[in-house]
Amino acid sequence: MFWRSADLYVLLVFGAAFGLALSLYFLLVLLWSARHRRHAHQIQKRLGLSETRSAHTRVLRLWREGQEATTLAPRLSDDSLRQRFQRLPQDAGLDMPLPSLLLTILGVAAAAAAAVALLVGNVVAGLGVAVVVVIVFWIFVQGRVARESAKLERQFNDALGLLARSLRAGHPLVGAFQLVAEELEPPVSTLFAEVCQQQALGMGLADALRKAASSTSSQDIQLFATAVAIQIRSGGNLADLMDRLAMVVRERMRLSRRVRVITAQTQMSKRVLLALPIFIGLALYLVNPHYLEPLTKTPNGRIMLACATTSLLLGWWMMNRMARLRY
Repeated sequence: MFWRSADLYVLLVFGAAFGLALSLYFLLVLLWSARHRRHAHQIQKRLGLSETRSAHTRVLRLWREGQEATTLAPRLSDDSLRQRFQRLPQDAGLDMPLPSLLLTILGVAAAAAAAVALLVGNVVAGLGVAVVVVIVFWIFVQGRVARESAKLERQFNDALGLLARSLRAGHPLVGAFQLVAEELEPPVSTLFAEVCQQQALGMGLADALRKAASSTSSQDIQLFATAVAIQIRSGGNLADLMDRLAMVVRERMRLSRRVRVITAQTQMSKRVLLALPIFIGLALYLVNPHYLEPLTKTPNGRIMLACATTSLLLGWWMMNRMARLRY
């Protein structure tokens, strides 16, 4: 009885310390986020930017020949978690809506959990397999998102060069967009074809560009839509604009490749640290299946296993945030 009370006391102390550290971390994150939003709002006021009209656009003040004009431009900022989640199938290049994707994941995870629970006779093992299936699918989707994003960046750089040459040859802006939609491959051709289709249905070109920029997570396309919307409103040489945007996109791609090289060690450390406990647990189970029974068959062991899993997921999220560059 004494050892059980001591074990419970240690477990409570461990849980309290873990909860306190986690609460302090989230408190610091909230304080930093509030300070960042206040600083961004002050900058917007000093630059003369008005309040946001919608979740994806903002109003810009322009001056041309001494007169003030306003125009709507896509918001160049991070989308909310809900918006990124809704756009996940499109960013990953998956031809299915989000509800179908979620039902597929849940169906596969439930089938795997039921099969393992029936074969092993342990419900906890089935739940663990379901979690592993969800994590593996998430890693797969994130890999597809990264590949599609890199492909879109390369194609968009070529599209800007084609737009500049087409405009210098005398084509109108919509005709240059149509040429990109016909000559290049998806996904960039699909994006410009959607802009042309919306414009043909009666929507303004600036509005069609804003809608296309809101449907993608690429900041290069959002920057392109903002620049073209301003240029349409204020006037100027669109061909030179396309050349300057192409140079900006190339510099961003060069910086992104350099960042990936610099953060490669952090990414490898993250993968090793995440995989090490899993492989060690599998090795111990194969050598001696009864060795891990205190973790899976006792309440205290299950609580400690849940805390360890939470710590691994928190470390994975934190290392991803540390390796992300915002520019």
